Amino acid sequence: MANDFFERVLNPTWKNLSRESKEVVIRNILRFFVNPILTIEDLKFVQYDYAGITNDTFEVTIDGRIFVFVPGQKEVVLGWDSGLSGLSGLDCSEERQELRYAFKRYLNQHVTGFMFLNQNVQEKDLTQEKLTTQIVEDGINVMTSELRQVDIPAMLVEKKPNFVGLKFIGHYSVVTGQIDGEDMVSSETLSILEEAITPDNSLEALFQEFPRAVRVDQYFMQQDIQNPDLFACYVADPVSYDEGRKEIERSGMGLLNEDEWEYCCGSGTRRLFKWGNQLHRTLLQDEFKSPLWQENMFGLEIANAEFGPEIIEGRPYTKGAWLEENFKAPVLNLLPLSSYYSVNLPLFVDPNGKLAAGYYCIRRAIRIEM
Repeated sequence: MANDFFERVLNPTWKNLSRESKEVVIRNILRFFVNPILTIEDLKFVQYDYAGITNDTFEVTIDGRIFVFVPGQKEVVLGWDSGLSGLSGLDCSEERQELRYAFKRYLNQHVTGFMFLNQNVQEKDLTQEKLTTQIVEDGINVMTSELRQVDIPAMLVEKKPNFVGLKFIGHYSVVTGQIDGEDMVSSETLSILEEAITPDNSLEALFQEFPRAVRVDQYFMQQDIQNPDLFACYVADPVSYDEGRKEIERSGMGLLNEDEWEYCCGSGTRRLFKWGNQLHRTLLQDEFKSPLWQENMFGLEIANAEFGPEIIEGRPYTKGAWLEENFKAPVLNLLPLSSYYSVNLPLFVDPNGKLAAGYYCIRRAIRIEM
C-alpha cells in the first residue's frame, strides 16, 4: 500500500482528515488487515470526549466483538518518573479518610481478585505503616514504567477485554429467572445461579440489593451496571498463557505490548491516570460518572475497576491489577489503574500450568503497519 496511507492512520494527520476520508481509510483497513474468514459488521462513526481529549474514530464488530480504531503516533512519551509532581499532597497522605472508607466499601461490594483465587478479601493491618512524602514518591516511581519515547502503530483494538479461563454462557435475568445464551443451560445450573444471587428467601431479602458479583462452584456472575436485573454468567474453562496466545494468533490477531497498552490507556498524556492526577471524592462511589467504569478517550474500556491484570505481549506479562488496600495512601492503592503501572509478577497458575480462571483478562488487537 502507498506510504501516504500509513501516514493517514497516524496522528496528527488522522485528526485533520474529513469524516469521509476517514471512512475510506477504515474500509481499506478492514479490507487488507482483517482475516477474511472473520465476520465484519456494524461499522459506525463515533466521537469520544474524555478528560479534555476529543477523538473521532470508528467502531466495528469483528468476530462478534466490538473493536475500536486507535490512530497511531510517532515519538510518544510514555512512562513516569515524576513521583508526586502534579499530584495533590492530600491524595498522597492518610488524611483522605473518606476515600479510604469508600475504598473499603468498594472491596466488599465489587468483584476482586480474591474471588478468583477462592479467598476472602484480606484486610491488612496498616496501623504500623510509616507514611512520608518520600515513601509515597518512591512507591509511585518504583511501580511505574520507565520514561521513554516510542513510535506507536495504528491499531484495531478490542473495546473490552475478556476474562481468561471463563466461558460466557449468557445473561441471567432475575426477573424471568432464565438465561438468554445461545447454548441450552440445564435446570440444575439455573438453580445454582438463582441461589447464588438470592440465597435467602425470607421477607428481609426482598429489600436487599443483589450482589455486584458472585462466584459459586465453577460459575461466576457479574451484575450489569446499566441494568442491575441482568447478570453476565460464566463457567470456568481454564487455559494456559501459551494456549490463550495461540488462540488469538489463529485469528490473525495479537496482544498489545506494554508500549501499545500504555498508549491505548492514556493516549500518551503526562498524567498518572487516564482521567488526570486528582482523586475525586466520588471516584469509588458513582459508577455512572466515575472514570473507573467509563470508556476512555479512544472509546476503550481499559484500566477499569471491573477487570484484573490484562495479559500483554512479553514482559511484564500483565498491565493493571485488581485493587487491594495495601497502603495508607489512596494514590498507591489506586496505582494499578494508572496508565503507567508496571509491576513484574509471576502469573498465577495451577499445577497443570493453567491460569487462575477469571483472575486475568485478555484483549485482541490488529496492528496497521507495513
